[in-house]
Amino acid sequence: MNVERFKLIRLYSGMNQRDFADFVGLSTATVAHIELGNRNVTPNVQAKIAAKFELTEDFLTYVKNYRRLS
Repeated sequence: MNVERFKLIRLYSGMNQRDFADFVGLSTATVAHIELGNRNVTPNVQAKIAAKFELTEDFLTYVKNYRRLS
């Protein structure tokens, strides 16, 4: 799971960092560090987010490869 998807899920849910942290069972500092790119999203955190938001882990890890057409 990349930082952008992590933050997008939080923003889409309408939660601030503190509320999101409480909802998924993390500390506010952990959420902030992940969003700043100072900490990786661990498989455990990814599983918590998937369960809380009823998302598949495939969705959380999927990265679309864009190719520029010439």
